[in-house]
Amino acid sequence: MKRMPIPTIITALMLVVIFLTYAFTFRVRFSEVALRVHLGKADQASVITAPGIYFRWCAPIEQVVTYDKRIKLLDTPEIETKTRDGKNLVVGCFALWKIVDPLKFYVSVVTEPEAEDQIRKRINEARQTVIGNRDLSSFVGLDEERVRQGYQEMEAAMLTHAAPAIRDTYGIELLSIGIRRLSLPESVTEKVFEQMTQEREALATRYREEGRGLARAIEARADSQAKQILAFAARKATEIESEGVRASARILNQIDPKYRDFFILLRQLDTIRETLREQSTIFFDAQGELFKLFTTPPAAGQGAAPAAGG
Repeated sequence: MKRMPIPTIITALMLVVIFLTYAFTFRVRFSEVALRVHLGKADQASVITAPGIYFRWCAPIEQVVTYDKRIKLLDTPEIETKTRDGKNLVVGCFALWKIVDPLKFYVSVVTEPEAEDQIRKRINEARQTVIGNRDLSSFVGLDEERVRQGYQEMEAAMLTHAAPAIRDTYGIELLSIGIRRLSLPESVTEKVFEQMTQEREALATRYREEGRGLARAIEARADSQAKQILAFAARKATEIESEGVRASARILNQIDPKYRDFFILLRQLDTIRETLREQSTIFFDAQGELFKLFTTPPAAGQGAAPAAGG
């Protein structure tokens, strides 16, 4: 009998070792969680979360199911939903989810595509419930901050509505729900534009009324201040005029009556001389005393100096 070559034997042994290793071991990556199913049954002890290489019995005694435990993105189709005030909206959402209970996930849905179908159903139910409790003005309007806040409240409400049931039923943690797109059917668009136009006109009317009110208040304050200033100026002018009259009376009382007209004439001439000291244009009151000096000369003996020894 011819003996087999040693290299052939070594190669055969290596192949057997590789086959047995593949048949009786499995690997869990750092991004995975594994579930070891023994004769079609599994319990919490069957869950493996730490990465590494593990022993198993070959199929059909044991089967190993692995799931990706990283966060996944789920997109939902756009669905037309009716608001509380009877308007239709086309809303598309997305969600972030991950597997947190592999055993419950395996028992309820087994595969990720089936889990995504169940998540979409729950999100659609939450979307219809939440949007059905809100008016169209919560989603469309001129106040961007109010609309943004409405979106955030709606997303939080949908998450609160859907997340507990999904976790309890499928072992899936629903991390967030967001609005991917919100649009209006063509039949609703014109009504929305009309509503926005009415809101804008109402807002413009309010601003105009506020502006008129502010203008009236400013005018009233300006009139009040002007009256106060004019009253103060008139009172001050009266005081100055009274003081001038009293001062002139005191001066004239110190002068002999027969010299008073002459004194007044000298003061008028001094005033004209001081005024004409530099080149200037002078406007006289036609009824004033200075103007009369140029048009009506003093009468004979009026304002003349007294004779010597008079």
